[in-house]
Amino acid sequence: MTKAEPRGRLEHSPSMSPEIIEVLRSHGTRRTLAKNQLFVSIGDDFENLLIVEEGSISFSIMDRHGNRAVYGYLGPDSTWGLNAALTGKKATFFLEATERSVVTYVSRNTLWSLIDNDPDIRRGIIFTMGEAITRFVALGHSERTLPLRKRLAKFLVESANLNGTIELSQAELARNLGVSRYALGMRLQELKRQYLIEIEYRRVRIRDVDGLQSVINRP
Repeated sequence: MTKAEPRGRLEHSPSMSPEIIEVLRSHGTRRTLAKNQLFVSIGDDFENLLIVEEGSISFSIMDRHGNRAVYGYLGPDSTWGLNAALTGKKATFFLEATERSVVTYVSRNTLWSLIDNDPDIRRGIIFTMGEAITRFVALGHSERTLPLRKRLAKFLVESANLNGTIELSQAELARNLGVSRYALGMRLQELKRQYLIEIEYRRVRIRDVDGLQSVINRP
């Protein structure tokens, strides 16, 4: 497995006030990470809120060539995993220390205990999640204005499993994108003619993830 160059940057955990981070930090457990230490993998049960104290952490996904495509970095006072800590969902990114780093883990049980017993923490978490929802809605609105070709390419890249396969029928893809099956089929055939994807029974397989990224990034 090799690491790919960064392809872009995603938002990490919603921003929290320094006061909230300080309280969470005081209830967490510190851990030192060596340079290049991979400490979270996709699919892990990572039910912790992570606070970066020192160093730098990269977050990445796996592309169809077996490379880790880095999407962004977390620096000091950055947080990661609030949603996973609250809901218990499995990790959807790889996390790796790009240099010697120090992080603080706040467990799911500790986080919920603070929410139950500390009104300031409760208000801070609600406010933070509210901001995240607002940004998500705004992003969704902006993406709906993109041409279908770009939206489809982006959805395929983001929805592919580790083998570069999207396990959805064309009807399901059309519902996810809010378009007719006919319109979706036309765009899928365009991508197929450019050797970017293969269309199989009830699934789509990515042949060229870099080519799809070019479709997404093209003006």
